[in-house]
Parts: sequence; structure tokens; C-alpha cells
Amino acid sequence: MARVLAMRECVVTPEQRSAYLASLAVRRAHAAAVSVHFWVFEHATESGRFVEFMEAANEDAIAALQEDGQPPALWREVQGG
Repeated sequence: MARVLAMRECVVTPEQRSAYLASLAVRRAHAAAVSVHFWVFEHATESGRFVEFMEAANEDAIAALQEDGQPPALWREVQGG
């Protein structure tokens, strides 16, 4: 079965940055509880600009993590050749 990837860009103000970073441990634990891999990267030169990646075996697992009710765009794994 193909894996599913969701990506989301998030920009936070300097005042929000610490709270956002603190929230990541809870979000990562929640993702792990539903078998979703969760990564966050910050832009190298733009502090507060993040991209979040969620990867799972199926769309339902990723949907379980959506706090705002808006499903992210999903990408399905393909095999070349």
C-alpha cells in the first residue's frame, strides 16, 4: 500500500515562536500515537517560517491529526519504473 504525505507551511511571529516550538512535542507524541511520522523544519534564513510534514500508511491517520478541521493536501507515494 502506498504511503501518504501531507505538508503544511506555518509562519509565526517572533512572539509566537517559543509557544509554537513548545507545542511540537505534544503534536509529535499525538502523531506517534496514531502511527504518523511528524517532522518540522524551520527556514534557514527566515526565523518563524516552518514547514510541517506528516507521513503515514493512510489518509485516515493524517486526518486524525487535523486540529483546524481543514484537511491538508495529500501526496501519495509512487513507485518508479
